[in-house]
Amino acid sequence: MIRELFYSNPWWQNKSVSEAFIYNHRRNEFLQIKNHLYEKRILAILGPRRVGKSTLIYQTIDYLIKNNISNKRCLFISGDDLGLFKDSSLQEIIETYTQEVLNENFMSISKQVYIFIDEVHLIKNWELYLKNLYDKKIKMKFIVSGSSSTHLFRGTKDSLMGRMDLIHILPIDFHQFYIFKRKYEKKDFVKIPKIDLTNMDNSFNLLKPLYLNIETKIQFNYILNEYLISGGYLEYFETKDIRLWQQRLSKDIVTRGIYKDILSIYNIKSPEILEQILYIIAYHSTQNFSYTSLANELKIDTNTVINYLKYLSDAFIITVTENYSKNMLKIKRSNKKISILDVGLRNALLKIIDIDRNSIGLLIEGLVSNSVRTFSEDAFYSYYYYRHNKKEIDIIIDAKYTVIPIEVKYKKEIKVKDLNTISEFIKSNNLPYGIVITKDTLEIRGKLYLIPFWLFQI
Repeated sequence: MIRELFYSNPWWQNKSVSEAFIYNHRRNEFLQIKNHLYEKRILAILGPRRVGKSTLIYQTIDYLIKNNISNKRCLFISGDDLGLFKDSSLQEIIETYTQEVLNENFMSISKQVYIFIDEVHLIKNWELYLKNLYDKKIKMKFIVSGSSSTHLFRGTKDSLMGRMDLIHILPIDFHQFYIFKRKYEKKDFVKIPKIDLTNMDNSFNLLKPLYLNIETKIQFNYILNEYLISGGYLEYFETKDIRLWQQRLSKDIVTRGIYKDILSIYNIKSPEILEQILYIIAYHSTQNFSYTSLANELKIDTNTVINYLKYLSDAFIITVTENYSKNMLKIKRSNKKISILDVGLRNALLKIIDIDRNSIGLLIEGLVSNSVRTFSEDAFYSYYYYRHNKKEIDIIIDAKYTVIPIEVKYKKEIKVKDLNTISEFIKSNNLPYGIVITKDTLEIRGKLYLIPFWLFQI
C-alpha cells in the first residue's frame, strides 16, 4: 500500500508537482476551488469524463505546496486504482497514510491534511466514511471528484447534507477556449468583460471599444471556427489531428460514459438504445422533442425514454431544457429542447470535420444555451426556452428578480421582423429588457441589447 501511495504522490519525494500534470493555464473554476480550500466542508468537483477534473486536482496540490503546505500533507487517491483498493478499504488507506507517511496518530493530526479522491464514486461506502471523519472534526479537508451527478449523490444526499459544497466542471466555453488557444500559441490575448445582467447599459459601454477593434474581431472569429469543430475538452490542445481527436472523444465520452458510468449504476437491459437516443439528439440538436415521439421512434415505452434521458443528462452528455410557463404543470407536460452538451462531441458523433454554414446558427444557439445553463446553475436561477402558438424564444432566464429573454439571430443583418417575438414577449410580461445574440451587430434597439456572440460572456 505504501509503495502504491508513493507512486501516486510523486511530490512526496520530488517536493513539487510535475509540469506534465498541470498544463500551462488554469480554468476559471480553479479560483472557486482555491476559495473552498480553507473551509471545513467536503468539496465535490463534478463533471463529465475527460473534462479536466484530475488536472484541476493536480493544480490545486501544486498551489498548496507552493503556498507552504507540506508536500506530504497532500494525499491523492484514485478510486479506480485497482492496486490500491484490491485488498484495502478507504479507511485502511488513510489510516496507514497518517501513521506511516506523516508519523502521526490518526485521531489527533497536528496540522491540516488535504486529501484528494478522484473518481470517488467507485469506492464502496465512501460517503459514510467521510461523514464519520467530518463529524469527528479531524483536521482533514476532503476534495472529491466524480463523473456523474447520479454517481456522486445516489444515496449520499442525506448523509452529506450540510457537509458538502459542489463545483461543476463542464467543457470550457468559447472565451476560455480562446484564452487557452492563445496561451498554447504563446500569444497575447484580449480579455472580454463579463456582462452584468443587473447593469446592461454599463456592460454595453464596456463592449464598445472591443467591438470597434477590427483586429480583435478577426482574431476571435478565426478561433471561433476552430471551437465550433473541436469543442471544449482541454485534451484537444494536445492532439493535432481532428479525426484522431474525434475518435478519442467519442470513445472516452460516449462508450465509457455509457458503458462504464451509466451501466455501473442502472440495470439497463438495452444499452444500445442509449446510443440510439444520443445519435438522434446529435442529428436534431436544440430542436423540440416530446417523450412520446422519441418513444414511438425507438419503439419503447415513454417512461424508459424519460429515465434514459435523465441518465444521459446526469452523466453530462446532454442538456434537457423545459418550456417556460408560469404554470409548473404546463412546464412538466410540454416538449423539451434537448441538445448534446458539447459541440465537439456532437461533431465527433456525426463525424463532422468541417463547418456547415447552414447549421452555424443552431451551433451558436447551443453554445449560448450551455453558457446560460452554467451561469444559471451557479447563480441558482432557472433557465428555459419558450414556445407558444408557433412563436419561440431560444432562452429564458428566470433570475428571480426578473425574467430575461435571450434570442439567437446569428446573421449579418438583423431586421425588425426578426425581433417581433422577443419584443412582444417583453411587452406582454412588462420586462425591462431582452438580449439578442448576433453575428456582428452591437447596438440598442428599444429594450433590446444586440450583442455579437464573440462578445457575449455572462
